[in-house]
Amino acid sequence: MSVEWLCIGLVALFWGSYPLITRAAQISGAFGSFLVALAALVPAAAAALWQRNEFVPPTPGQLGALLLAGLMQGVGLLAFLRVANGAFDASLAIPISDVAMLIVTALGAIVFFGEPLTGQKLAGFALLFAGIALLRPA
Repeated sequence: MSVEWLCIGLVALFWGSYPLITRAAQISGAFGSFLVALAALVPAAAAALWQRNEFVPPTPGQLGALLLAGLMQGVGLLAFLRVANGAFDASLAIPISDVAMLIVTALGAIVFFGEPLTGQKLAGFALLFAGIALLRPA
């Protein structure tokens, strides 16, 4: 198994589970998002310290892009935890949000990075949209 597939499994396990834990905690809003984001710094800081010999300072452009990405992640986290703790069933709201994010990411990679739009990807998009349609709250 490649490292990439292991990481995909970890993403699925941890990003698929943390919204359920936040829902069980029944704390949403800015404070809940702040605590989740703060706790997320622990493994990131540990990994950064572990790999400190490999650190290469980002260029100003890279730093700006990373800061923008962090701000976008923060806004997304606020909205996501609101949805995860909202009125819809978790089994509907969380997967719909996740799938919608996947669609934006895949389309963005095609538009901004020139990745090919293949028949396989079109079929995947169709299935993603079908999943949203089938899971949407009545």
